[in-house]
Amino acid sequence: MQYYQECIALGSMTGISLVSDASPASIEALYANLWQSIFLFERQFSRFVPSSELSRLNREAGTRQFISSEFRDILLAAKTIANETDGIYNPFVLPALQASGYVHSRVPGYEQDAVDNYSNRSVVTIERLEIGDDWARIPYGTALDLGGCGKGYLADQLRTKLPKTVTGYWLSLGGDIAAGGLDDSKEPWKITIQDARDPIQNIGTLTTTTSCGVATSGTTVHTGKKGGKAWHHLIDPRTHEPAVTDVLLATVCDTSALRADVFASCAVILGSKEGLQFLKKHGIRAAALQCHLTNETFHSIHYGNGIIIHTPHA
Repeated sequence: MQYYQECIALGSMTGISLVSDASPASIEALYANLWQSIFLFERQFSRFVPSSELSRLNREAGTRQFISSEFRDILLAAKTIANETDGIYNPFVLPALQASGYVHSRVPGYEQDAVDNYSNRSVVTIERLEIGDDWARIPYGTALDLGGCGKGYLADQLRTKLPKTVTGYWLSLGGDIAAGGLDDSKEPWKITIQDARDPIQNIGTLTTTTSCGVATSGTTVHTGKKGGKAWHHLIDPRTHEPAVTDVLLATVCDTSALRADVFASCAVILGSKEGLQFLKKHGIRAAALQCHLTNETFHSIHYGNGIIIHTPHA
């Protein structure tokens, strides 16, 4: 039997589909555990929560701060993938992100909540992040944002909490998805790829025949104007400004949701030509990039390995 629950979490709609023959009571208990993990993660690691571990680390920049084992794991993962991407992913871009205009939460009802503003701080490279056995330190005058990999990391962790009685799962944390097994029709999960020009339409589907992570990133969400200048939330760490790119949306599929999350953002920042080469170089399993060069422009690459992309343009 297939079950589904959804609610607002992590700044967007979060949905969980589970396929299992376990008792309804067991499934309900499992859902309760998963939702608790999601809400605790948000409270512990969001930059929009002043009491979070991340907020405390930023406020106390320059000094060693005691961190939980989970925060250490996230920071290590962020540092590893930042190095893998040659710094195109850099969690130290928070000051530039806030300086561009993205300071407050975009969740309806929370836009005016108090947040720490680090617009006047500096952007440094990932090598400046120090991580000990139970402590971390960032340089004085800097600040971190884990938004570029946090939801992907969480999706990967949630799948490890699923018991063997779950034969299929689809975990959607906003634009990040972890999927595996089969749906209740014994078919692979099919994930629609949103049309960048019309969000209620799609340009095709991605079929998963092995467990994977899928993420979509782009310049069409989390946008605004500051001083008459338009901005979006994807900061190019090379310029410290919102990326100048021809990519509207990038959908990436790989072995983990964290990798998919980070590489989707990198592909947008780099633009279609360099981005596609970058994804190939790093062995990304499948990707689709939608560009605004013309109304019909659509770039896609796919490698197989259990992943199939069907689009009218491919």
